[in-house]
Amino acid sequence: MSTNVDIIIYFPRSANSKHRVPMSLLALGSMLENRYDYAIVDGNFFHDPIAQLSEVIECNGSSILGMSVMPGPQLQESIPLVRHLRDRFPKLQIIWGGYFPSNHTNVVLQSGRVDYVMRGPVEREFVELIDFLNCGKGSRSQIKGLSYSENDRIIHNPQRVPLAPMDDLPPWPYERLGDMRRYLGNTYLGRRTMAMHTSYGCPFTCSFCAVVPIYEGAWVGRSAPLIADEVQRLVKKYNIDAIEFGDNNFFTSMKRTAQFAEELLRRKLRVTWWGEARPDTLEKYPDDVLANMRRSGCKMIFLGAESGSALRLKQLNKGGTQTPETILRLAKKLRRHDIVPEFSFVLGAPAEDVDQALDEEVAFIRRVKRINPQSEIIIYVYAPVPMLGSSLFNEAQKSGFAFPTHLEDWLLPQWSNLDLRRNPLTPWLKPRHIDKIHNFEAVLNARYPTNSDIRLSARQRHLLQASGALRYAAHFYHAPYEIKILQRLVRYRQPEIEGF
Repeated sequence: MSTNVDIIIYFPRSANSKHRVPMSLLALGSMLENRYDYAIVDGNFFHDPIAQLSEVIECNGSSILGMSVMPGPQLQESIPLVRHLRDRFPKLQIIWGGYFPSNHTNVVLQSGRVDYVMRGPVEREFVELIDFLNCGKGSRSQIKGLSYSENDRIIHNPQRVPLAPMDDLPPWPYERLGDMRRYLGNTYLGRRTMAMHTSYGCPFTCSFCAVVPIYEGAWVGRSAPLIADEVQRLVKKYNIDAIEFGDNNFFTSMKRTAQFAEELLRRKLRVTWWGEARPDTLEKYPDDVLANMRRSGCKMIFLGAESGSALRLKQLNKGGTQTPETILRLAKKLRRHDIVPEFSFVLGAPAEDVDQALDEEVAFIRRVKRINPQSEIIIYVYAPVPMLGSSLFNEAQKSGFAFPTHLEDWLLPQWSNLDLRRNPLTPWLKPRHIDKIHNFEAVLNARYPTNSDIRLSARQRHLLQASGALRYAAHFYHAPYEIKILQRLVRYRQPEIEGF
């Protein structure tokens, strides 16, 4: 890294292995190129982030630090980090962006540790803020999506509406990351898997989704030819053979998806790919488009099934035309096209009879597996999202749920569990309900080990399947200690926690 780099954009540790490129920082960096001296610093490769980032800032005399902060491990690192940096570098301007500060802006700014929060996709606005901080250009009150403290008051500037188009954004500066081999993972998709992002937002307003308060039903995507250009560039430069599209809803536009698949085929780009979709959107895709997607390399699609109950889908404000039958039809349809559906379910929302609701979800998941045994099942426990006006969030609050009002409180173990959607502090869920969910999950994952854990040997898969077969057949999920011990011994990976 060259000396006298005024701007550091930092990515706190997000995982212990299989690191993805820091896409949010590459997006910001693309707009800083040829404007400012800056450096991208990836904390995934730090062993002591407080000491090492402090050294980077001190050696470079940096005055601005931008950080991308997601709930979970990144937040757990970021809070003590900014506490230290604020004390050591009192003049350092600290800017947070990402899902956590976008959803909990006031708590972040009231801590006094962070100077600015940027909400939503803000590549252009980030440059405006840097211009203001460096040379007083413009007014911070005019920067869209910016929040800050002024005279003991939190100011929230309105966000850009509509979302800015993506086609005129410059290419990402991957070379800023150094040795790219660190980011090319050996996954279920391929031996050199790269992460990409081609759209922002989602046109739906599900009441359990942290994306909704940020985008409020807006979506914008890069055009198919430009996505194919980027893929071609990465194939040529880094010899990638697989792509994980990190978009919240990659398949929103069928026209764009169809064109992208055609571009890959036309250019003879041999890549395997994965993305996220809504079931009711994907079900409308005709067979010829799905067939082309598969030929172009689409191997697996993550789908927000959420629930097998029409009542709970309404409670979750799933919207659109999705019903439980949509999931069943889609499981069958994707089986015909040899595309693996990765269905996610959100269990544990408020209910008059929580046990009955969980039993119904378990029965529905079993129906999905009967129709398409290759279906991957991802289980999350419902965690409230701060969505004003949401009946589900209002219901959670009436039941006694409340988010921490101090940033430091998010370091408590119970709140990190909420971030990971494993054991949220929702008053209606008792310990036995959490056990019921995780016990079923353990038996299901033994009977049907995920395809995405490529480290499992054939022998280990057979052992897991044998350990879960009788329990699964008997619908007996209570206290599966033997399965959990075996899963620990083979180091079973759950994609919802560790990715591919």
